[in-house]
Formats: sequence, structure tokens, C-alpha cells
Amino acid sequence: NKFAQEAREAKLKAREDLLAPQIGDLLRLDDAAFRILFSRGPVRRIGFDRFMQNVLIAAGNSGDPSLAPLVEEKLSSRSPLVRAMAVWALGQLAPQDQFAEIERRWRCCEKDAMVEAEWAEATSVASCRKEGWTQ
Repeated sequence: NKFAQEAREAKLKAREDLLAPQIGDLLRLDDAAFRILFSRGPVRRIGFDRFMQNVLIAAGNSGDPSLAPLVEEKLSSRSPLVRAMAVWALGQLAPQDQFAEIERRWRCCEKDAMVEAEWAEATSVASCRKEGWTQ
């Protein structure tokens, strides 16, 4: 990429509406909206679940607690991958008391081992934060 130049071919140029999307807007996408938004690009090939996994990681890394309600909505996803990353992101974003309440509402219904492992890890991290330990 050292000598890369911006594409001159119109089909290869980045679309303006996708240059710097807001994480909240991406979290609001459902599968149908994802397919429409990315219908003409390579992102569509990874599929909605993997795309949402990446968006949830970005949300968790953002440090923006206002995204927590949008992330919590993803706990109802049919995809264990999406649910697992939603748990991780909530562990990063939600204050300990809010996280505990979300866990109380959602964890009891979870049957997937990967998602349950994320709940266990996020709960452990939340406990450490409560005790004043750092990660």
C-alpha cells in the first residue's frame, strides 16, 4: 500500500455514504437493510452476522455508554455470534449496576455455550471493576 493511489475508476471509489458511518446507525441495521446498503460492495460477502460482530466490537471499543441500549437489542438476535459480541460490548459499555440488570433479564434464557462463556467473562470483568481492580 506504500505506493497505492486513489482509484480513478468510478466503480472502485468509496461511496460517500459509507466513508464514516456512525456506529449507532450501523447497530440499527437489520439483515434486509444491510443487504440494501451493501448490495454493491464486498462487505455484503461477509454476511450480516459477521458484519454485526465487527460493529459490536467497534461499539464496545468506543467507550460510548449511550450505545448500550442499541447493543442490548442485539441480545435477541437469532445468531449466537451476534449475541456473544453483544454481551462482550455491554461488558465494556454498561456501568456495573446496569450490566447486572441486563444480565438478570437475558442470561437465564441463553442456551449457547459461546454466549454463556461471554456472560461468564463479562460478569467476571464487571466484578473486578466493582472491586476496583483493573483489567
